[in-house]
Amino acid sequence: MKRLSNGNLAAVTAGVATPGYDRNTLKPGILHLGLGAFHRAHQAVYTDTAIARSGGDWGIIGVSMRSDRVTQQLAPQDGLYSVLSENQNLRELRVIGCLQRVLAAPRSPAAVTGLLADPAIRVVTLTVTEKGYCLGEDGWTLARALPSVKQDLADPQLATTAIGVLARGLAQRYHSGGAPINVISCDNLGENSARLRAVLLQYMASAFAEAVDWVENEVAFPCSMVDRIVPATTEAGLQRQAALIGLQDAGAVATEPFCQWIIEDKLATDVPDWAAAGAQFVNDIRPYEEIKLRLLNASHSSIALAGLLAGKETVADVMADPTMAGEITELMSRELLPALTAPEGFDLFTYRDQLLERFSNPCLQHRCAQIATDSTEKIRQRWLGTLMAQAGDTLLLRSLARWCFWVLETDLPIDDPRAETLLALRAKPSPDSERLAAALACVGITPRQNGLDEHRLQCLREHIAGLQRAGHS
Repeated sequence: MKRLSNGNLAAVTAGVATPGYDRNTLKPGILHLGLGAFHRAHQAVYTDTAIARSGGDWGIIGVSMRSDRVTQQLAPQDGLYSVLSENQNLRELRVIGCLQRVLAAPRSPAAVTGLLADPAIRVVTLTVTEKGYCLGEDGWTLARALPSVKQDLADPQLATTAIGVLARGLAQRYHSGGAPINVISCDNLGENSARLRAVLLQYMASAFAEAVDWVENEVAFPCSMVDRIVPATTEAGLQRQAALIGLQDAGAVATEPFCQWIIEDKLATDVPDWAAAGAQFVNDIRPYEEIKLRLLNASHSSIALAGLLAGKETVADVMADPTMAGEITELMSRELLPALTAPEGFDLFTYRDQLLERFSNPCLQHRCAQIATDSTEKIRQRWLGTLMAQAGDTLLLRSLARWCFWVLETDLPIDDPRAETLLALRAKPSPDSERLAAALACVGITPRQNGLDEHRLQCLREHIAGLQRAGHS
């Protein structure tokens, strides 16, 4: 079977949508840092639709921040890839054409810096995960103690973190004329671009102090809220998608029909006509962020931990179990939803019902283990605010107990920026109370800052003991 590329784009199976514009005349206007499956199924899809409907030079140059695996997948395909969106009732398959070039930052640092300085690039978007922002414990300061940050500050011209790479490029842009630019975080962080701006300015004050005033005045950091479930692609998924489009596609992604992007209307330059593609521009994004983080993402993490301990592989497997699905529904309805304030015209109950339907989508093989990655970062963002506002025993406290049990009492793998600390606690023969306190500190729960009272700590211990009695491993 031939591989998807410009040369054989016309050979895709009839009924598969292809780019509705001339790729050969498209010029780049967007640089994206963190070229994973989510970006390809979300921001790139919005941009592809916007170009088809309204035109403009908004081609995307994608940058992989760590390896060249994505480059190997997409470069031989001229940046083309397919997106399969489906649930029980709907299937849509399209080829995305707006990704023009793919770079690996470790292999092409000068090229990435040059693109960030190029005035033709008016938008930078990021999906580098929560840990990619090098945030300190308060979520707003640069974590200068991180070895990667120390290394970057020691030689900013060789920086490898997303913050360091972005700072180096913006400094070069300043020295090259200082054309305004928009920098938009698309990661699951409350006030995401505002946090990015805060740590970036702190970094630049140490590394590129001459450009700080320019960044403060000419670079816009509109926050955004993104929502689409995009599981990691499997080999079986690649084979299935190849059969559907009639060509091999090493960059294929599968997702759900639902897609949402809300962007703060605080821009320094023009942007693609994302509104024509369904994006929503608002003055205050914080209520939407809170709803998504504290309802969808919080529930997702609870589902993942329950599934891991019950031997369920995917979210849909958890939701197919009536008891587990009932607990998740109760968690959302009785604890998470009442803690939220909806913006005018936003129906929280309808959104909850949509989420339950989306979680139950059997077409999405969204693995619990994937959602559980980087859990110490996610719990801070998704659970902590609600958890600390509660009193007594709650279902969210039970979810926290599952996380503590998973970390301290099982041999299940841990993929987390604090994995070394967590694994050391798992192996440590110290008293359970000390291990539990140290684990809680890893998610920001400490007596000095966000402590649990003695009653809630006892409830937490009892839930952990119950898991031990149930024989989870």
